[in-house]
Amino acid sequence: MPQAEQNIAVVRGFYDALGGGGEGLGEDGMALVIDTFKNEKEIHLNLDAPYGGTYVGPAEIAVGRHRLHELCGYTSADHSSFKYYADGPTRVVVEATNNGTDLAGNPWSMTVVELVDVIDGKIAKKRTFFEDPARLRDIMIEREATLKDSLLERYWRDNNPLLAMHEAGTGAENR
Repeated sequence: MPQAEQNIAVVRGFYDALGGGGEGLGEDGMALVIDTFKNEKEIHLNLDAPYGGTYVGPAEIAVGRHRLHELCGYTSADHSSFKYYADGPTRVVVEATNNGTDLAGNPWSMTVVELVDVIDGKIAKKRTFFEDPARLRDIMIEREATLKDSLLERYWRDNNPLLAMHEAGTGAENR
């Protein structure tokens, strides 16, 4: 099999496993996804800071990926319409559609193009280009603001050290 076809098979296998065919990740799919995540070296997202930019190494990439998915309101199962093209000896171009909902529950959809570098049979680098990065940024900003408000409210209600001191009787009333 020519190298370009092998690279497409690697990338397609990853996205097929990640999507889980609507059944969730099976044991083999989970192993493939974990192996891919461990071997990724770099991901670049064409979004403005603080959401986009370049993430280097598995740990940083994991945080960036989680934040992107959480703030955009989608999971890997919300990707569809994959098309794969070979572009040289190491690159695969992936065209897909990402779907999600904003906080009001309004669905959104946009084309995403990824340039995926495959080195020694492993996905090593991705550059992701969203069709409408400004729209995605706005969705992320809105969701992040709501998340911050929720965390702040929970902090003052549940984890507030002043409240704990008061309830334990160690506040000013004991002086």
